[in-house]
Amino acid sequence: MEAWNHGTSVDSYDNERARFRAYGDQLISAHLRLREMVEDLYVALDEGRDLHVYCMTLCGAVTKHHKAEDANVFPLLAARHPELEAFLRGLRSDHNMLAHMLGRLERSTTYEELDAVSAVLETHFIGEEKRLVSVLNALEPMGDLGIGVTDGRA
Repeated sequence: MEAWNHGTSVDSYDNERARFRAYGDQLISAHLRLREMVEDLYVALDEGRDLHVYCMTLCGAVTKHHKAEDANVFPLLAARHPELEAFLRGLRSDHNMLAHMLGRLERSTTYEELDAVSAVLETHFIGEEKRLVSVLNALEPMGDLGIGVTDGRA
């Protein structure tokens, strides 16, 4: 039996909470998917495949993810956790640096460029995960923050 509270079922709220559960967990999932895309690009390089699709997929996904963080996640965290402001500024700086690095990678997909992007991404992801996952997981569900990563595969 469903309990109702002011026209909203408790089950509906629980479902919505589960859907938007743990933004920090979503962040980790997004980072794992981006790491897989980096590996896919390494494999494509190793096998001499056409790199355009792999590179565009990775670069597009990283860019979309970082834009969502900059527009949705970081302002929310800065408002609720002012002690994170300097850290969030550093992450925005990383995003700008990575945007330039991704541009170079798109123009010249080489092991050297991919190694550089991969190293900076990994350091960036580790820092975000260490500082932000618990803070994000404590947020009440409020809708999609846009940080998920997809590449069209099932």
